[in-house]
Amino acid sequence: MINSIFSFLLGTFFSLFVSALLVRAWVFWSRIHPFNPYIMIIYKATDWLVQPVRKIIPTSNKIDWTSLLLAWVCSMLHIFLVFSLTPSNIYIQTSLATLPMVGLFMTIKWGLTLVLWLCILQAILSWVSPASPIMPLLRALLDPMLNPIRRFLPSTGAFDFSPLVLILITQVLQIVLQHLMFG
Repeated sequence: MINSIFSFLLGTFFSLFVSALLVRAWVFWSRIHPFNPYIMIIYKATDWLVQPVRKIIPTSNKIDWTSLLLAWVCSMLHIFLVFSLTPSNIYIQTSLATLPMVGLFMTIKWGLTLVLWLCILQAILSWVSPASPIMPLLRALLDPMLNPIRRFLPSTGAFDFSPLVLILITQVLQIVLQHLMFG
């Protein structure tokens, strides 16, 4: 029972922290101003780890390699810690051999989950409170994914079905990723 509770707490912490690192890389790629109050929270939560590593691994012009690499390393650390809680040493040996690949899959899975939840949040806020202060940030993050979908969908007037299509795409990608992880 204690192992299950500890695994749950580890999963929650690492999923939130890796999501923050992925948002940080996403914000850098989207060229969103870092003085946005919501972005400042993400930066303050991750600066303690990103800034020292950034001295070794600099960012490129468009990609924040440091945040992406740290998200991958944190995913591998999470997997290692969860597998080390299992009583059998077979799981630990297997996980060490496949740790980089499973860590990559886990990072992508958490990234897809992040897209899914941000899309749901934007859809709900567009109905409930379209003038919410977080809406410009959500639009800046999600519009690069929603605009290509909007070009292919027929115009329906007041209803925008592109978030629904993006949610379906992320769900399908998560199913494919799940099969790749366990296949």
